[in-house]
Amino acid sequence: MLNIGVSAILAFVAWIAMSIVDLKTETAVINQKVSENHKMLSVLWDDFLENKNDNLAWVDDKANIKATAKTEKTVQ
Repeated sequence: MLNIGVSAILAFVAWIAMSIVDLKTETAVINQKVSENHKMLSVLWDDFLENKNDNLAWVDDKANIKATAKTEKTVQ
C-alpha cells in the first residue's frame, strides 16, 4: 500500500516536471516568433514614417497657420 502511494506521488511529480519543460519550450518558441515579428514591423514602420514624413503637416495660406496634424477644413 505504501509503495502505491509513493509511486503515485513520484508519477505526479514527474508529470509536473514534464509539463514545466513543455511550457518553457512553448514560451521560447513564442518569444522567438514575437522577436521576428518585432524586427519585421520595426522596418515596415520606419519605412512608413520615412515615406509619409512630408505629409504629416499642412499649411493654411490664408491664416498663415502651420499645424502638426492634418484636419478637415469646413466651408463657411
